[in-house]
Amino acid sequence: MRGTHALRHRAMDAGLLPGRDDYTRFLCIGYARTGSTLLMRSLNNHSHIIGFGEIVKNIDRYPAHYHEFENGEALFQRDPVRFLQTRVFRRYPPAIEAVGFKIFYHHAPRDTAWGRAVWDYLLGQPDLRVLHLKRGNKLKTLLSEKQAGETEEWIKYSAGTEPAAVHIDPVEAQRFFERMAAWEAEYDALFAGHPGCEVVYEALTRDLPGQLRQIQTFLGVPQEDVHPGTERRPRRALSDQIVNYAALKSHFQGTPWAEFFTE
Repeated sequence: MRGTHALRHRAMDAGLLPGRDDYTRFLCIGYARTGSTLLMRSLNNHSHIIGFGEIVKNIDRYPAHYHEFENGEALFQRDPVRFLQTRVFRRYPPAIEAVGFKIFYHHAPRDTAWGRAVWDYLLGQPDLRVLHLKRGNKLKTLLSEKQAGETEEWIKYSAGTEPAAVHIDPVEAQRFFERMAAWEAEYDALFAGHPGCEVVYEALTRDLPGQLRQIQTFLGVPQEDVHPGTERRPRRALSDQIVNYAALKSHFQGTPWAEFFTE
């Protein structure tokens, strides 16, 4: 499979097969448990879109499961910008009209030379279109992250056992709320000069087809009905999932975070 991808791409690069590099380039920015897998899997199931996952987490996290990148680990570690230019945003078959990937706020750490190179390259692409994923209820983001961490089930493909209720420390919760709000504001400012589309988790899960139509328009691709191939967990009351929910709600009463406690 890897050899087939390599031969096909090299033939396109050499002009032996038809290919294009004038497609829309896009980035999906956000945080875990905000709908990034739902969104990217849906987009990747579009016949004119190639959407990769978290491909630039860190210098030691080469995404070897993508055959399209060939044996590019040395390039990935040595020169991440060249890797993005030649392995991600490379020539693709003529039918492809948009190519992108997702990256979380803390990926490609900007306190490292490798990470700064990644972000500087992305920020330096003025035509890069940015989908900024946000989840209104950040308590549910924290809860989902803790449950996924305990079960090691980060992607739900089918119905199964519901995760056990968890305890959330109020200090941990406040730090998480503050950090998420700061990250959202920081990356809004960083990419203010780029074409942008805010994607809110609550709207995405409430009306996936409608949201995907808007996103496809933003990316400039033909409209298609697509399905992510994953299942959403059944809704459960927060009080059934957080063992100290009542105490937590009382703790945040009268604060900017009180709106997260909807029961």
